[in-house]
Amino acid sequence: MRTLNELVRPVKCLGICAGIVTLSISTAQAQDAETEEVVVTATRMETPISKVGSSTTVITAEEIERDQAREVIDVLRKVPGLSITQTGSFGASTSIFMRGMSAYHTQLLIDGVEMADPSAAQPSYDFGHLMVTDIERIEIVRGPQSTLYGGDAMGGVINIITKKGKGAPRSSVSAEYGSYNTKNLKASLSGAHQKLSYAVSASYLDTQGFSSADERNGNDEDDGAENLTINANFGVQLTDNFSVETKLRHMRSEIEYDNWSGGRAVDRNDNMRKRESSAYLGANLALFDNRLTNKFGVSYISSERDTYLGDARNSYFDGDKNKFEYQGNFKITDAQNIVFGAETEQEHTEQAGIDQKVRNNGYFATYQIEAVENLVLSAGARLDDHEKYGNHDTYRLTGSYTLDSTQTRFHSSLGTGFRAPSLYELYESVWGGGNPNLKPEESRGWDFGVEQPLWEDRIVLDVTYFENTTKNLINWVGSGYVNINEAEARGVETGLSVDLLDNLSLAGTYTYTLAENKSTGGTLARRPKHEGTLSLAYEPMDDLTTDLSVRAKGRTFDSATSSYMGGFAVYDFKTSYKINDVATVFGRVENIFDKDYHEASSYGTGGRAAYVGVRASF
Repeated sequence: MRTLNELVRPVKCLGICAGIVTLSISTAQAQDAETEEVVVTATRMETPISKVGSSTTVITAEEIERDQAREVIDVLRKVPGLSITQTGSFGASTSIFMRGMSAYHTQLLIDGVEMADPSAAQPSYDFGHLMVTDIERIEIVRGPQSTLYGGDAMGGVINIITKKGKGAPRSSVSAEYGSYNTKNLKASLSGAHQKLSYAVSASYLDTQGFSSADERNGNDEDDGAENLTINANFGVQLTDNFSVETKLRHMRSEIEYDNWSGGRAVDRNDNMRKRESSAYLGANLALFDNRLTNKFGVSYISSERDTYLGDARNSYFDGDKNKFEYQGNFKITDAQNIVFGAETEQEHTEQAGIDQKVRNNGYFATYQIEAVENLVLSAGARLDDHEKYGNHDTYRLTGSYTLDSTQTRFHSSLGTGFRAPSLYELYESVWGGGNPNLKPEESRGWDFGVEQPLWEDRIVLDVTYFENTTKNLINWVGSGYVNINEAEARGVETGLSVDLLDNLSLAGTYTYTLAENKSTGGTLARRPKHEGTLSLAYEPMDDLTTDLSVRAKGRTFDSATSSYMGGFAVYDFKTSYKINDVATVFGRVENIFDKDYHEASSYGTGGRAAYVGVRASF
């Protein structure tokens, strides 16, 4: 019998020319029949989602509010192709594996600023510290995006876009209290006056938490967390075609955590204090009746992590990155566009045994054309000039095609990626694991799928096959970092949304992922083969919403213990009631059946928990 890989190989060439519409339940529900969803991240310009060539999911502010999300991972868990692992209580280290790729292959942007921590061993963003603070939308683009976003985007991009000020002044406040003595407060203010727009928001979380080390192993010390996050966006429209903007963000957190000892996680009197800041200053200039738009920007991020044993600091990790960038968008004709740009960035880390810097310059261009009606193609290329590893090129091809007769939409993309070893991987000396002879990672990925609306668009079904191959994957083996010859991840993403009645809807996702170390034949850690979600939304009366959901994960290999963790299913219930135009009350019960389960071997997860809150807008 022919293998799955053999069956799908003939569609690779077809996939380059075929179309894509996102494997996205949330997008299908959010899209208005008359006004199509527009996304930015997938092409770096505003593009209708039916013309986008990469798998893209959009999560709107309304969906985030209805989901009563406290942390960003609360809503990302419902995105197909994403598997999330948190090692314990609130704020604990959290990784996202996109389509079976490593966690550091997913790039996080907040308002266009790259947030990966340069001081991390394998620079990525720790999503355990990321709170929901005045988010307008989240765009998730799956598959290789190095051509547009550089080496950290080999697996995909998560772009968080915060709210901008417009119109009359508006403010909102919310307060929530619940299990584990958890208090969560939020406030925001936004508006515009003449040429000035502004949006400022803050969130504060304080919780007693639960034991990060599994309580079933005799660990009973609660691991609490505290988090303060502040966002500020300001813009000035100086003329009709020239504007400037600045975006500021600061996060301060302190968490208690448990560490590894004797082959499992155990109670420790450890805590980590983290300070994270980012700033962006940009200018936008439109020329030739807006046919050519120009964006000039400079950004800076810093991250400071200090770990403590009791009250004594025992380690520190400081990192920063500055970046200068230019992007131009030129509308050649109504059917043709080109995006081009250049950027230079310098990363720096200072920690025990390391004080190093490295610079990378990047140049990119993408051409998009609607060749014939309903067929949109794009082709892009990038050149990276790395201070240590020299020149490396990547490319990306996408396509979108819709059949008018059945509204069947085909979608596909093909791309390559390049990632240079991190400063930590190269120069770490405390543990002796740094390896200056490491080779850069290189990847190649593609996907092909079909989306089909049925029953007058009340049903939307989407199925996508994906495959990614990474050469020279960097991993810790024995006592240091080495290159694995090759790793491969392939699978299927499936999404379904059904409007059963005007006030009753069903949504579900399922992802099958097979991620392997091709050198050893072993399974890559924390990438379950089977994972899915199902939710039922019901509005029994005006202004009252109820949601029942379940997320399930199959058994998962954990390299820390070289064993498999069992699968699980966790049920949640949420409801809200809008009292009037100002006030809304809401509540939820998480893990209704008090399921004991693991996301990381011997690390605990939350039991049954209940929360209530009130939100007011003025």
